[in-house]
Amino acid sequence: MSKLVSIVLPVYNGERFLRESIESVLSQTYSNWELLILDDCSGDSTPEIAKAYAEKDSRIRYYRNEKNLQLPGNLNRGFSLARGEYLTWTSDDNRFRPEALERMAETLDHHPDAGFVFASCRIINAEGEEIEYIMVSQDSPKWIVGINTVGACFMYTRQVYEQIGDYDAELKLVEDFDYWQRICAVFRAVGIEDILYDYRWHDGALTSTMKKEVFRGNMEKMLRKNRPAFGRLSVHQYYCYIRGLDQCRQDAESNPYHLRYEAARLMNFLLYRVPGKVRRSLKKIRKGR
Repeated sequence: MSKLVSIVLPVYNGERFLRESIESVLSQTYSNWELLILDDCSGDSTPEIAKAYAEKDSRIRYYRNEKNLQLPGNLNRGFSLARGEYLTWTSDDNRFRPEALERMAETLDHHPDAGFVFASCRIINAEGEEIEYIMVSQDSPKWIVGINTVGACFMYTRQVYEQIGDYDAELKLVEDFDYWQRICAVFRAVGIEDILYDYRWHDGALTSTMKKEVFRGNMEKMLRKNRPAFGRLSVHQYYCYIRGLDQCRQDAESNPYHLRYEAARLMNFLLYRVPGKVRRSLKKIRKGR
């Protein structure tokens, strides 16, 4: 029997795209799911939209917070109410592709040693027009120590949730990246190269309105906090890590990471990029024979 997938949908004044988000869940080829809509004190028609869907489908449950919890707190409340063996969350302005839940659940089923799976995404604008892609490879989990390679389409097991715990409310704007790092430092992660999600970028999106100072400050704090959990890093992993820290101080008057970043970039080029280029060249030569 298929495992129950819990989908948490945190929303605040999301009337513009909420129907699309919910419809993308209803269109899934995988039917054993529950959708928990967590309304963070919306002042628009979000409650009416959510309640209408909940009345039509018993798999959809609507909750309204008594006070505004903001994203990490809203996610934590949602997952505390979830009953599924597999867990994920989505946003009110994004959309799952129809096969998303099925593909991710099957991947976790077929990899019992893995606790986390994530897939490639297509980035769209407010009108649904394609902008670019967030592509995932099998190597993507390795670079999570410094680069958020997860994107917006993911799923993890209840064991992961019970061991990793809640999203960190002190790390606003990077609470998801922090969670992925905490997972990948302990559990095996699997990347799915196929595009299973539409991530919408528009003027009202949280990521397009975030304050750079807060984002970069919390990013630096997060990267340094989680670094010990990854143990010894490969040359390329260290490059990813120090590059992440360097980017946090890009516009600052002082950058204590820049010299180390330049050294790591050179080392990565010599030991990682050059051998890769040589292998690709040799492969072309062999094919030309």
